[in-house]
Amino acid sequence: MDLLGARMNNTTVAPPWKDHINNWSSATENNFENQTWVKALYGMIAVLGIPGNFMVCLVVWKVKSMHTLTNHFIVSLACADTIASVFMLPLHLGIPISIPENVSGDVLCSLMLSKFPLWATFSASVLNLTCVTLERYFAIVHPFKYHVAFTSARAKYMIALVWVVAIFSMSFMFYIFRNADGFCVLVWPSIAFRRLTGIWIFFVVYFGPLMVMAYAHREMMSSLRNPIQDGQNVQSLEILEARRRLVKVLATVVVTFTICWTPNQVLYLAYSFGSHVDFTSWYYHLTVLLAFMNSCVNPFIYAFKSEKYREALRIALGFANAVTPTSPNEMPDVAPNRAHRAPESQVTSIEQA
Repeated sequence: MDLLGARMNNTTVAPPWKDHINNWSSATENNFENQTWVKALYGMIAVLGIPGNFMVCLVVWKVKSMHTLTNHFIVSLACADTIASVFMLPLHLGIPISIPENVSGDVLCSLMLSKFPLWATFSASVLNLTCVTLERYFAIVHPFKYHVAFTSARAKYMIALVWVVAIFSMSFMFYIFRNADGFCVLVWPSIAFRRLTGIWIFFVVYFGPLMVMAYAHREMMSSLRNPIQDGQNVQSLEILEARRRLVKVLATVVVTFTICWTPNQVLYLAYSFGSHVDFTSWYYHLTVLLAFMNSCVNPFIYAFKSEKYREALRIALGFANAVTPTSPNEMPDVAPNRAHRAPESQVTSIEQA
């Protein structure tokens, strides 16, 4: 979590506060975050993240073969990363923000200067990754249950639920941020409440979903490495290879997310349990930079790891002719052995488009 969220200006020093209150407006010129090269990095992340994630949404929207359940969740993930990139510009480039001493100041403090949109999109990202992983897990490991567990309507409900849960998970920020005489301050009601939020964010919002994804990817890779060979034909082998490529792409996205976010999450958990963390220090803001860097990397992963995404991107941009979607008879998305697996509806994902 980023605990330097708001400032009235870059040189203001707020008055002292009592226990469990952190000054939220005392960002000075000497802070690591206010160095020019750090602001430039935030700007670069945003500049790369906004068009990159927009292109992912455009590709899925314009190329019919990309209209799949898998890509529904990938678009939701791209939307979360786009929102994070957009809000990174005013909140991390040192733009002075005046806090009115009225109700609008309270709203500005708790909704914007707390960086609530950035942390809500963090929750949405990990939940979207969990959903897309589970969708592929059921398709590959439990194909008989796939049609029951995943339909187009259910995918939309799951995406809506992801965003509701993401907003709810960070709603405590509305309670702990206060506008006090033109300063945005963080007020912890008690040490116990601070610890509970740390446990909730790290173990429920972050670590728990990562463990679910790790288990699902292990089972998928095991299933794809050891398919039932009886009755396989060239067509099913092509499908098997396409699934392997897709799982590798998704695994790369999950691993990248874990690398980017783990340092910041560990540091916030330590802070929640009383460890001293200097929120103006270089080491803290490097964890924030690394975390937000995740908002711009996924489009590059798709582009470098998926030839099919690159083809769909060329089609979406008008540099290539759209091909007729493969009919179910030509390339059905079925498991390697029809005698042992239930067929699923044709699924053309980022790797299979």
